[in-house]
Amino acid sequence: MASLKSRFISAMDLLQEEASKGDLTLRRVFVLLGEEGHAVLVLFLCLPFMQPIPIPGLSTPLGILISLVAIFLFRQRAPWLPKRFENLKISADVVIKVSEVAEKIWTYVSRVVKERLTLLHDFWAFRFINLVVFIGNAVLLSLPLPIPFSNTVPAIGIILCAIGHMEKDGVFILFSYLWCLIVASFFATLAMGAIHFV
Repeated sequence: MASLKSRFISAMDLLQEEASKGDLTLRRVFVLLGEEGHAVLVLFLCLPFMQPIPIPGLSTPLGILISLVAIFLFRQRAPWLPKRFENLKISADVVIKVSEVAEKIWTYVSRVVKERLTLLHDFWAFRFINLVVFIGNAVLLSLPLPIPFSNTVPAIGIILCAIGHMEKDGVFILFSYLWCLIVASFFATLAMGAIHFV
């Protein structure tokens, strides 16, 4: 899987090159990243949420798309984009910033990620659990909550699982399971707080 790092960086460089020409539609992003794998696409879709302030109007469509890509990952089929999202515009600045952040993250991640505990990637039962991790976090990410970190917390769980799939690294997948406990605690606290103020 060592070649995957170079393909990932090449995909980010390609996005930056395309974005230098202007804004990109979501369909164009899918075309550019689709062949690089579902996990790369999921990782890219999560990166805009790696900052504390929720992005209005972006979390719901991207949360839905992450869920769809995860389903196709589970079914081992090429990603598919609903027509209603094909012409959704992503500004060139966002694409460039996200791809640059992705490259920086991968520089650090590549030092520790490696193929291990592949059972968590290969065995169908764990692949189903991973699907639940992707979709469960994506649903929470898609909630239009004006609360700091409400997008970031579930996005981290998705990113950990995506990295695990990219390199068949069961340790990262296991971390994504453990992170789900933090996600559950975070949203349970929000729910109890909301009930208290009702």
